[in-house]
Parts: sequence; structure tokens; C-alpha cells
Amino acid sequence: MKLSTALVLACAAGAASAFHPGMMSPSASSARTTGVWTRTMSTVEAAAEGDASPPSGDASPPSGDDQAMGARQKLYGVSVDMPNTYVRCGRCSAAYALTPEDLGTKGKGRRVECSVCSHSWFQARDRLFNLNDGFELVDFPENDLNRIAKNIEAGRSPDFVGVAKFYVGNLSYEVTEEELHEAFSEKGEVGDVSIIKDNETGRSRGFAFVTMFTEEDGKKAMELDGAEVRGRNISVRPPNN
Repeated sequence: MKLSTALVLACAAGAASAFHPGMMSPSASSARTTGVWTRTMSTVEAAAEGDASPPSGDASPPSGDDQAMGARQKLYGVSVDMPNTYVRCGRCSAAYALTPEDLGTKGKGRRVECSVCSHSWFQARDRLFNLNDGFELVDFPENDLNRIAKNIEAGRSPDFVGVAKFYVGNLSYEVTEEELHEAFSEKGEVGDVSIIKDNETGRSRGFAFVTMFTEEDGKKAMELDGAEVRGRNISVRPPNN
């Protein structure tokens, strides 16, 4: 079954920084950045397809139910309430709202395919992630979808975000990751933007980390040190670590 709507986990109050590729699931004990776990999902074209043969005969074989199951999964968060269970692609980190019923009634589960990177895996009904209180599934950022597509085309790992990471300080508390992405895109290809937020309030702490795809782009991005973004002159420098 081809999964349809790719998402990301986010704090329901909008308090957390985005769930980025390479992060573990929200139930994990550690995070790449400070702040609450979030995960982003995005809507992509979704058509249910017949499953590949399940491993060891554990899952139900391809059947006419695939179309109905795929169609229902596409409607979550649109005309059907979002369930509190989901799965996550281990290759590109896209997440998908999914229920045990979506995986059929025969065997232990079925084979599913990520619509972002085409990775497929056998998904057991009893191995779904639970959506914890205070979190919700939201659209996968368009910038991340584009980055993953470019990585796959170039033969790189889908979760590759670049090699030149640097600190960006003196930020306006209202600036968004999308605005920073746009600003740094003028100097090269941006792989990742992460505004650091307070664990309790979800408010920006006034600084972020940005990663550019290449060292050359990173050097060009350093030229933005002192540039004005949202009425403040930002500070751009290599991170302490």
C-alpha cells in the first residue's frame, strides 16, 4: 500500500521547533536541538497501489482492499479525524497517520511505501507510534520535500542537510524558519534551518542554526553577518561545537 499524506509531528500549541530528518521519534530520550519534539508532514499525490509480497507470509497478500485503505489514509485530517497513531519512514523521516485497521485484518500487517522517497517496509499493526499529548501532525515543509527530492536525484541520503553549519544570533523573536531560509537562500542552497525555542513557552530564544549544502555556500552565507532580518542585524558565525 502506498502511503499518501506525509506529515511532521509538532507541538499542539505551536511551541516546538520542527522535527528534522535525522531526529528520533518523539518518544526518544534525546533530541538534536533543545525544545519539544515536533514532526512535519506534507500532502503529496496519493494513490493506493498493490503491496509487494510480505515477508515470511506474515502479512496479507495484495488485494482489492488496498485502494480503499489508501483512499482512507489520504483523508485523515481533511474529512476524517486525524488518528492518534502514525508510522515514520526510516529513510527520509516522513510520517504518516495510520491506524491498525489500515493495515488489513489478515496476518500481522502489510507492506507500505513512502510517497516521498519510495522506501518500502513491512509495517506490523502492533508497531505503530502513539501520538503523545501536546503534539499534532502537521504538513511536511515544502523546503524539506524539495531537499529530499534533490538528494535522491543526486544519489545522496534523503536526510542529508549539508556540511556547513553555523550559528545565527540576535534574531527577532517573531522571525520564522521560512524567512531565514529565504534570506540564506540568496547565498546558496540551504539544507536546514532550526530556530531554538524555550522548552516551556515555545517562544524563540533569539538564535538558530542554519546548515548550507556546501562549504562554499557556507562561506557565502557568512557574508550575511550584520544583515538586517525583521528589523534586527543578525549575527552569523561558526557554532561553538
